Amino acid sequence: MHKFLFLYLLCLSCHSFSQSRNTSPLENKSDANLAYELTNPLSDLQIVSLQWDHNRGLGTNQAGTSQNLQIGPRFKIDVSENWNAISRVYINGDKVQNVNGVNNAGMGPTQIETFFTQKSDNKTIWGAGPYLQVPGGQSGEFGSKQWGAGIRAVFLTKPKPWTLGIKTFQSWNVGGPAGAGTINSPGTGTTNTFSAWPFMAYVTENAWVYSFDSESSYNYDARRTFNPVNAGIGKVLRVGGVPVDISVGARYVVSGYPSTLQYPGTPRGWGARAQLTFIIQ
Repeated sequence: MHKFLFLYLLCLSCHSFSQSRNTSPLENKSDANLAYELTNPLSDLQIVSLQWDHNRGLGTNQAGTSQNLQIGPRFKIDVSENWNAISRVYINGDKVQNVNGVNNAGMGPTQIETFFTQKSDNKTIWGAGPYLQVPGGQSGEFGSKQWGAGIRAVFLTKPKPWTLGIKTFQSWNVGGPAGAGTINSPGTGTTNTFSAWPFMAYVTENAWVYSFDSESSYNYDARRTFNPVNAGIGKVLRVGGVPVDISVGARYVVSGYPSTLQYPGTPRGWGARAQLTFIIQ
C-alpha cells in the first residue's frame, strides 16, 4: 500500500514540476511573497516537503529516541468557480532506538487530508474536509495499527506580515486492533484523538520566516494529552530557479504520558526539526 502511494505521489510531483516550468507564475513572485504564502496551509501553492524530527525521552526508562522522516506533497484542485480543494498526503518513515529494548526502522501510518475552501482575498479564511489514516502495516512500533477517519478544519487570519491560525481535527478508530488501554493490544496507539494545533508565523522583507506552533492532542483511550511546541526559523531562496524553503528549529514536549504495557507513551523533553519545502507550482 505504501509503495503504491509513494510511487503515485512521486509521479504526480514530477508531472506537476514539469508543468510548472512552462506555466508557473512563480518567477514573477518575490521570495518574500512566496515565504508568506507558505505560512498559509490553504494557499494555492503546490509543494513537496521533507520534514525530519528527532525526539527523546521514549520508553519506560525514558532513554529511547526516535527519528521521523515525513514526505508531504500538497496539491490544489479547482472544484468550482468559487471553491478549491487543498489535499495533502503525509508519508512517514520512522526509526526507533533503545525504546524498551527495541531498535528498528519501518513505515509509519500515512495520513491524507483535504480542505475545501472558498477562493477569496479576505484576510480571514477557513477550510474543512475529510481525514484518513492508513496503518503502516508494522508491529505498532512506529504508530497506530488502527485505521482512522474523521474531519479536519483550519481557521486563520493574515494581517501581513503575520499569519495566525489554528488547525483542528477529530479522528475515530474505523478498523484494526482495539488499541491502547487493553491488555490484548500492548504498545499500540489509537486513532481516537482530538487535536488543536495553534500556529503563528512572521515573514520579513528578506524572506526569512519565524514560526511558533503547538501540536496538542488528546487521546480518548489513554485519557492523556500530548503537547509538543515547536519554534523555527526558515528562509526562502532559489535553487536552480526553483523556490525552496529551508528551515530548522527546536521542539519541546510540555506534557505527555509515559510508556506502559497498555500505552506506547510519547516523547519527552527537547527535540529538533529540520525541513525542506520545494515549491513546484
